[in-house]
Amino acid sequence: MYKVVNFINKYIRLYWTTLRINKKKGNWFTRGADIVFVLTTRCNLHCDYCPMFLDSPKYPKFDECTIEEWKTFVEDYPEWLSQIYISGGEPSLIPWVSEFINWLIERGHHVILFTNLHKPETFLTIKRHWRFVCKPTLHEDCGIDKVKRDKFLNGLETLRDKFRIIFQELGKGKYFDSDKKPFYNDEFWYNTDTHLHAMPDSPRTGKLYEGCVAGYRDGKP
Repeated sequence: MYKVVNFINKYIRLYWTTLRINKKKGNWFTRGADIVFVLTTRCNLHCDYCPMFLDSPKYPKFDECTIEEWKTFVEDYPEWLSQIYISGGEPSLIPWVSEFINWLIERGHHVILFTNLHKPETFLTIKRHWRFVCKPTLHEDCGIDKVKRDKFLNGLETLRDKFRIIFQELGKGKYFDSDKKPFYNDEFWYNTDTHLHAMPDSPRTGKLYEGCVAGYRDGKP
């Protein structure tokens, strides 16, 4: 029985990372595009390496869009978005995030949610579906204390039987010694992430950014 389950899991992973079958669009063998939706730059953790908390007026601040604006952005996108990453900031701070995810799944998109599990109850209304994956992420590099860590683990316990979960914990030393702050030097801004990112105001501005830090680099798309 274990071998059968293991085979099925491998097949699902293969399907997830290669073929994105989209019956509604009629593109049976078209992978389509993937994109990261940064719905908000608000977050409760304030990790000391995160560009979302730069205080300098040199770096842009983003207005947040409504769920209706994001839906229009998806519908008008020139390519089929086969896989959409929901990110932030912390997505659980967006009150309509679960409604939006359900809408995306119903349309046929694959959805991967990144969250620090600050408010796991926000996600309980997401419908269980094979196209949805939750990736709780704890960035321990920022000096997580026991209270925040326990809250994260409690949130993980809340959701672990409801969704397919890929637990992603970044251990100490992954980025740098948390006692030091190599704030935003040239090496930090070097972008190895090639995903397109839609920032919180992208549905209004039409601007997309290549990589997770590009939206903060003098606001250049």
